Amino acid sequence: MLMKRDDSLLLIIDVQERLAPAMDNPREVITGCAALVGVAAKLNVPVIITEQYPKGLGQTMIDIRQAAGDRAVYLQKMEFSCAANPEIMNHLKNSGKKQIVIAGVEAHICVTQTALALQQAGYEVFVVSNASSSRDPLQTVVAFQRLLKNGIDVVSSEMVIFEWLEKAGSEEFKEISKKYIV
Repeated sequence: MLMKRDDSLLLIIDVQERLAPAMDNPREVITGCAALVGVAAKLNVPVIITEQYPKGLGQTMIDIRQAAGDRAVYLQKMEFSCAANPEIMNHLKNSGKKQIVIAGVEAHICVTQTALALQQAGYEVFVVSNASSSRDPLQTVVAFQRLLKNGIDVVSSEMVIFEWLEKAGSEEFKEISKKYIV
C-alpha cells in the first residue's frame, strides 16, 4: 500500500543525545529522521517524537528538534513499545490517522515492539530503514526481517517523501527536493 500524507502520522522514537551516538550509522539515522520531520512539518503531517527516560538519555537530537520547530508533540515514556503508553496511544487515536510511519532507535527493541503492537491495533505501519538502527547492525537486520515477515512495510526515507508528495512540479516538490533529496 502507498503512504498518503493525509492518512499519515510520523512517529520518531527515542533518537536522543546519549542514545543515538551509540547506534550503528548514527549520522544516517539522525539525518534521516530530521529530513522526515522537516518534510512532515512542511506537508502538515502530524509528528510525535518520543523520549525514553530523558533524564538519563537526554533530549531528542538537536537536528531533529530544529527540523520540527514547533510542529511536533514530544512525549516521554518508559515503555519499550509506544503502544503500551496510554498518552502516546491517545495522541495516535485522536489524530484520526490510520498510517503510522516509524523511525528511530533501537530497531530491534522500541521500533519493532511499537510497530508490531500498532499493527495489532489496526494501524497500517511503515518502518523507515535508513532512519532506524540498533547498536549492533545484526540486530537491525533481524528486526527488519521480523517486521517484513509480519507484514509491516520496511521503506526508505525517500519512499516516504515521494509517496507523500505524489507528483513533481509543484512548489512544495521543488522546495522539498532541493532541501531533503540527495
